Amino acid sequence: MAIVVAVDHSERTPRIVDFAIEEAKLRGEKLLFVHSLYGGDKTSDKEIEAGERLLDYVASLAESRGVEAEKHLLVRGKEPEEDIVEFADEVDASIIIIGVRKRRPAGKLLFGSVAQHVILHAKQPVICIK
Repeated sequence: MAIVVAVDHSERTPRIVDFAIEEAKLRGEKLLFVHSLYGGDKTSDKEIEAGERLLDYVASLAESRGVEAEKHLLVRGKEPEEDIVEFADEVDASIIIIGVRKRRPAGKLLFGSVAQHVILHAKQPVICIK
């Protein structure tokens, strides 16, 4: 089994990656870093390159600390939260690690929340890092 780790370009990413590396060491599992781009066929080359750079960076951090890591850029035209949940099912992940941020209730209602969807719809346990 493996641990799915959802990453983005936020300030939380280093904390998420550090936690994921330690969790992978404890469990003896590899990390599957995912970054989801919503645009599908309309995703720009610039967005794809930025996503690939992010994944290269986090995977190299894990590998430099002795943890096996894979990179998965998801450009399937789905909302990121759906992509993360479906990918975790496809790879039979043991857990999902995601970042969360504090938001006001109205902000969650109007704009939705990737983390909230993943927490409510994933079959796997979800670990949230703030």
